[in-house]
Amino acid sequence: MKKLLFSIIYIITSLHLFGQNDWIGLKVGLNSTNTSSDFISTTNYAKTGLSAGLTYEHSCKGHLFFGADLIYNQRGFKDDIIFYTIEGNTTGERYTLKYDYNYLSVPLKLGFTFGKELCGFTNYGVVPSLLVNANTINPTFDSNGNHLGNETIDLTDRASKFDFAGLIEIGATYRINERYVFAASFSYQRSLTTLTNADYFANSTIKMHGMALNLGVRYAMAK
Repeated sequence: MKKLLFSIIYIITSLHLFGQNDWIGLKVGLNSTNTSSDFISTTNYAKTGLSAGLTYEHSCKGHLFFGADLIYNQRGFKDDIIFYTIEGNTTGERYTLKYDYNYLSVPLKLGFTFGKELCGFTNYGVVPSLLVNANTINPTFDSNGNHLGNETIDLTDRASKFDFAGLIEIGATYRINERYVFAASFSYQRSLTTLTNADYFANSTIKMHGMALNLGVRYAMAK
């Protein structure tokens, strides 16, 4: 994974090697992620986070292109703690647990584009990701059950370090001039690997999935 990240950085920074069919750019957006799990309650709900980084695309003959990005992704999910009486009725007290997982991702994409000045596109690909940090934010209570506040626990050394996901993306670009293009996209990503391991929620499965909305600018490299 580290070799792949260094390769992407090398490609993006070696600008003199590019031709006019090569585009580099920046993009930023928001993603909303949640999980599918075999043990977390159905009350879990999505977490919104930042998605930002560098993009690279190469236009092939016809309408095909391929790309590789270097993206910082804030993912995760939330879950509720609900208190009940002995009789099984809710007390109305509800507290939220937050699970945060931040990744460095390298989406590898193959796409198809159509149009000229205003173009549409669709991408399909895979997303290998390396965990940067992970933590949970838990509510804390005293011996009488009174809420004291929240505690952040670092779980970077326990959660699985690698994530591999499938990706589908649609979007549009608008050519500002010969060298610059504005882009907007919507994507859906689903993990094929689990966050869990022998040291983190052992014998269980937690897979993330989510949607992202991104805006960006691309620059065409000269020959």
